[in-house]
Amino acid sequence: MSDVNKLNLRILVIDDNPEIHKDFIKILSTTSNQDNNELNSLEDKLLGNKKTTDFILPRFLIDVASQGQEGVALIKKAIDEGNPYALAFVDIRMPPGWDGIETIEHIWELDPDMQIVICTAYSDYSWEETVQRLGQRENLLILKKPFDNVAVRQLACALTRKWQLIQESRIYTISLEDRVKERTLQLEQSLSVARGTLESSADGILVINESNKIIDYNNILIDMWKISKSMLDLKDGAALLEYIASQMENSEQFLKLLQELSLQPDVVKLDKLKTVDNRYFEHYSQPYKQNGKLAGRIWSFRDITKRALLEDKLHYYATHDELTGLPNRAMLADAIVSAISKAKRDNTLVGIIFFDLDRFKLVNDSLSHSIGDELLKQVGIRLSPCVRAMDTLARLGGDEFVLVVPAIADKRDMARIAIKILAKFAEPFLLLKHKVNVTPSIGISIYPIEGKDPEELLRHADIAMYRAKTLKGNQFQFYTKEIGKQSMERLEKESDLRQAIANNEFFLLYQPEYDLQSKQLISVEALIRWQHPTKGLILPLDFIPLAEDTGMIVEIGTWVLYEACRQNKRWQEAGLPRIRVAVNVASQQLSNPDLFSIIQAALKETELEPCYLELELTENVIISNAESLKTIEELSKLGLHITLDDFGTGYSCLNYLRTMPVNTIKIDKSFVNSISKEKGDEFIIQAIISMADSLNLNILAEGIETKKQLEFLKSKQCGSGQGFYFSEPIAVEGIEDILRSKNLN
Repeated sequence: MSDVNKLNLRILVIDDNPEIHKDFIKILSTTSNQDNNELNSLEDKLLGNKKTTDFILPRFLIDVASQGQEGVALIKKAIDEGNPYALAFVDIRMPPGWDGIETIEHIWELDPDMQIVICTAYSDYSWEETVQRLGQRENLLILKKPFDNVAVRQLACALTRKWQLIQESRIYTISLEDRVKERTLQLEQSLSVARGTLESSADGILVINESNKIIDYNNILIDMWKISKSMLDLKDGAALLEYIASQMENSEQFLKLLQELSLQPDVVKLDKLKTVDNRYFEHYSQPYKQNGKLAGRIWSFRDITKRALLEDKLHYYATHDELTGLPNRAMLADAIVSAISKAKRDNTLVGIIFFDLDRFKLVNDSLSHSIGDELLKQVGIRLSPCVRAMDTLARLGGDEFVLVVPAIADKRDMARIAIKILAKFAEPFLLLKHKVNVTPSIGISIYPIEGKDPEELLRHADIAMYRAKTLKGNQFQFYTKEIGKQSMERLEKESDLRQAIANNEFFLLYQPEYDLQSKQLISVEALIRWQHPTKGLILPLDFIPLAEDTGMIVEIGTWVLYEACRQNKRWQEAGLPRIRVAVNVASQQLSNPDLFSIIQAALKETELEPCYLELELTENVIISNAESLKTIEELSKLGLHITLDDFGTGYSCLNYLRTMPVNTIKIDKSFVNSISKEKGDEFIIQAIISMADSLNLNILAEGIETKKQLEFLKSKQCGSGQGFYFSEPIAVEGIEDILRSKNLN
């Protein structure tokens, strides 16, 4: 067991959600960690997996508080008792009391050294506002929800260790000052008394008189520098210091210091040095006096190798991506600046390759985020042969990578490198027994043609990469003015979309959903359309992806929800048969913590009963927002009808069907299209219907376009369906006509 596990480090969790308290205690508990390791060990034995490496946590003492005031009171009490907290995880929202920012301000009034992690899924404050309120602090981090266990544990370990180092450094500094004063006093009193002090010290001590003769030393010094008895017998202090200098990585610097001290014998020096065998020392040198006169100099050498290596490690983590070990954004910026400086001197070019992985989100959603992480690590390893010593391959975050290539002659050099990168992706990646084919989309910009600074070069390479992705990926594109123009057009389209929201340019069509046996209309699916003032009708395929990229999908989805509820209520007030109206819920909507209250407000305002509102969620949306299951359960309890859309095309985790309150499964149209063409898909449809029946779930087939498809589905006891065979999406008046006719005839 590591020594760090013998320490009890205090952590405070300040969050108004008791479940969050439990989660942190579970994640950071050594008992929980041990249980996880035992489970992993059992799994390894049962499945024949390779033995996993245990992650051993320190012993954390974890306290919790539900409000900022309560947390600050606990911190004050801990300080008064002389047992302060090392780290606090603070939620950004804790109504009705202080928010996270105000809480942190009060905490740092009591203990400015305390490490703070802000935990939030969203923020009322931008990073700039946070810095303006709290200042640019090294002991402040932001952890985005949802967070994984490993991230929380690593943060807890790193930050509490950092806090310990700060305390140790402070104690060490005070201790060093006290020892120096004590040694000086003892030397002035008696050199014989100093003898005992020398041997009791953990430092290597050397005392030299003004004639450079060795007066005294301790055994630590001998062992530290491997000094022979014959050298000590010479009593030559200058020769001994030169011998010590010969073991240093930069011996000339130390010899220069000796020369300076010979000219200024009353100077005190404190410095660090590194030896050729990678040891680190802190050396302190000060003159000593006898009877008020300068008598010589005392040298003190302390081995700080462990501390220095830890500092190097912390610096490494500050400049490298923790997952892949590649340089991070901070180091990338320095690399580009350095490459530009060299290019100016040598009159050469600098190439920037910006690439990400095509369909990376599908890997995450289908195989899990841990396998996605493994893919990112393997990408870094596989591309290493493409990188020269002068090049820099960095990971920006997510699945985005940047390669800085200095000293190129022309675009052809960059094209050759891009082709090599594409070739490296030709072979599939082996990810926990899964063979996964992944391709990159590559964008290239060149200094000084496409940019004069790192920001402009990265932006243009990113635009070129986006162009490659729109062309189906697995290729590279150089930045051109035309591509830049297309990027501007995308920005204009984004602006138009924002205006569409403000100007009420959207409208809804409705596609009927029928009971296949009774031929009765049971529900309609609300489908959005955009009537652009100059470009005419725009279909969802041409603007929904942009809305999702920009986050506008939340506002648009809310508009669809209200409009669909209002229209259904109008039909009911007109005396038409009561049916459900279904609205699609995007991933960003589902992850919105206000979704429940938004839907509740829509139902209240329109006076529509919950049972007449249906929410359609895709498998991938649910799996990528696992933490939103509680919201889905609350909506189901409210009386809403929950439908699982596009079933069979995503992760298809049956565990969700057993635990999530789903009412209906929607068979994806890709399977329906294969009826009478692919026997395998017909068997899949039959299996889905049987499974839904065994789970007491309704089943609906979408995309029915032919009579053969309809007859097949009816023969397999499929309950309901929709598609162009019955009706394309139609306006309100068309639905009203169907409702009056009461069936699809």
